[in-house]
Amino acid sequence: MSDTLDKLEAAVSGKDEQAMIDIVLNNTTSERVKLREDYKAKTGRELLDDFKNSFGEGDFFDTVTGVFKSPAEYDADLLNKAMKGIGSDKDIITEVLCFRNQKRINEIKAKYQEKYGKDLVAEIKSETSGDYQKIVMNILEGTRGSNEQADTQKCGEIADELYKAGEGKMGTDEATFIKYFTSLSAAELLIVCKEYHKKYKKNILDVVESEFSGNEKKLLTVMLYSLYSPSEFFAKQIMDSIKGAGTDDAKLIRSIISRYSIDMKKVKKYFKKMYNKELLDEVKDDVSGNYGKILEALINKHD
Repeated sequence: MSDTLDKLEAAVSGKDEQAMIDIVLNNTTSERVKLREDYKAKTGRELLDDFKNSFGEGDFFDTVTGVFKSPAEYDADLLNKAMKGIGSDKDIITEVLCFRNQKRINEIKAKYQEKYGKDLVAEIKSETSGDYQKIVMNILEGTRGSNEQADTQKCGEIADELYKAGEGKMGTDEATFIKYFTSLSAAELLIVCKEYHKKYKKNILDVVESEFSGNEKKLLTVMLYSLYSPSEFFAKQIMDSIKGAGTDDAKLIRSIISRYSIDMKKVKKYFKKMYNKELLDEVKDDVSGNYGKILEALINKHD
């Protein structure tokens, strides 16, 4: 590790972006976090500050700094950025909360308090309202169940309740959907979805699409994707970030950083299946320079 630390110092002081890419590629997240700690212990300076001084702010900087943070710190920073200024970026709040388990959410809350001196639950509550607020508060406060074994009969009965609260009546009983989406464990909600499809020949994703609107619809939709097809969701996210004129670099960077060490192989397979294109080729066509190289390295890292 001392040899890698020397290389890191040389890369930062020499403004050597290719050397930084090599260090990222050849170390795990936990090793990079340890390198950052060792760098501070040796130099007395914060590594990310030195990154900024050497490489300047921009897409390459955002990507490199992102992978030198612990997952909880990265998420805490995403949420802080999402709530800066007037209004808030509900897409980021939704994405972070839906794709993290309760242990990770608790770590994010602790890191947010440590880094920003504020209570994350209170901050998000002040930025949200209505049913959207009810759902995210339940996620943050850990009201979702933890049962890993689902009672199929009970889940079938809940599927009936959801039908009566939505398709089976005029209007929508949002409270019933919110109750079960935020109290059932992932295993239970997944079986509810399967039972609903078996009984009523319809995907609950389509039910949410027709019965809800706005941020609430997005939130419930992402919750469902997090259950049974997270790789498909992030394939869509990456395509959304690069299609059309211009690139949504922030979305592209966070999508790749969030998934490169989890399921990037599956993300690439879904991308190919959905768009008949290679994810790596599309990203390379859309971004360039060392920023493009580091994204390419992350996409290929666990192949």
